[in-house]
Amino acid sequence: MTAVRHTPPGGLDWSKHALFLDFDGTLAPLADHPDDVRLPARIVPVLHAALAATGGAVAVLSGRALADLDPHLPPRITVRAGSHGAEMTGIDTQPGDLSGPARPLAALAAAHDLLIETKPGVVALHYRSRPDLGPLVRRTVDEAVIPGLRALHGNMVSEIARAGIDKGTALAALMARPPFAGRLPVMVGDDVTDEDGFRRAQAMGGAGLHIGAGPTVALWRLPSIHAAHDWLARTLTGTPARTEGAAP
Repeated sequence: MTAVRHTPPGGLDWSKHALFLDFDGTLAPLADHPDDVRLPARIVPVLHAALAATGGAVAVLSGRALADLDPHLPPRITVRAGSHGAEMTGIDTQPGDLSGPARPLAALAAAHDLLIETKPGVVALHYRSRPDLGPLVRRTVDEAVIPGLRALHGNMVSEIARAGIDKGTALAALMARPPFAGRLPVMVGDDVTDEDGFRRAQAMGGAGLHIGAGPTVALWRLPSIHAAHDWLARTLTGTPARTEGAAP
């Protein structure tokens, strides 16, 4: 495996690249509750600059359902994949029925006052309010998986999702369509669920950029969301874009 290059290049020819971005923890800082997450205002012009530099080849790939993701994004960011690729703008999908596997997750959520989300093709159990329950949540999700499904364990959330559908398959599907086709994909993310996107981007000659510590297949790494925003701003506009809470 190619070694991680801890610092991404200072400049890219964005006319030859496509940009794929996770939302929570990448575009917007994490919060205790998903409803409290807000896109920093200072990243919006950077996204607009990305659209101009790439000829519109910018997409957001999120674990959120599209109905939840859409209100958080600027209207000009029109290409979006939700529920880890189970939903995509402009593409009809068949999410399937997860009501059976979701029952033990719902029971655990009710017993411990945890947040459970039902999304197209995905059921997510959040335990940020009770990190001590992490091992129990992960075990419950693992035991609920049946053929055709898989377990995803991210940052204070564990999910049941359809097998064979992920951010990597979403990226590949978009790369087959204009304006993405013929470009080199760059995938930026911070969590385990972004690793599929990193793998697929790099298999297509592009790169993954992992935000934060921990193991990753991504070729590039930056230490924080603020550093990632600054890198995007510098490579796209020539000036850093400090987000709320960043060091001066």
